[in-house]
Amino acid sequence: MRSTWDQTWIKVAQAMAGRSACTNRRVGVVIVDPNNRPISVGYNGPPAGYESTSSCSDFCPRSVVTNINSVRGSRYDNCVSVHAEANALIFADRQSYAGGTIYVTNPCCWDCAKLVANSGLKRVVLQFSDADKHADVETPANFLRSCGLQVDINEER
Repeated sequence: MRSTWDQTWIKVAQAMAGRSACTNRRVGVVIVDPNNRPISVGYNGPPAGYESTSSCSDFCPRSVVTNINSVRGSRYDNCVSVHAEANALIFADRQSYAGGTIYVTNPCCWDCAKLVANSGLKRVVLQFSDADKHADVETPANFLRSCGLQVDINEER
């Protein structure tokens, strides 16, 4: 059976997540235009040129947090990584994806939701899994909807 576009692009986003060096959460993104043509991809990681090894455990204080109720998932002020959504938007021409869709392997954080809301995209597809139980999915999703974007949340199987 042929995959739907949503299934196809989420798989591409998942493949991009595999490039992340984050030990807490690997996130991948793909942006497509209104005709389902790929425009940009991204994953979370340190800024280009940042001197590091291949694992964020060498430079990120969040990587050693073992208590999920502490810093992880709620604060990013001590993380040097650029989020996947931001990376994909940085490397794309807005005119090429206007009216398109962004596929994200995780729920958007508040800051990324603001970037996506202001991007010119019309639709957001978010992947949700058991690893996201600690995350506030609805606040950023409702914000995106209030900005006129269609938001679809898919549960990972």
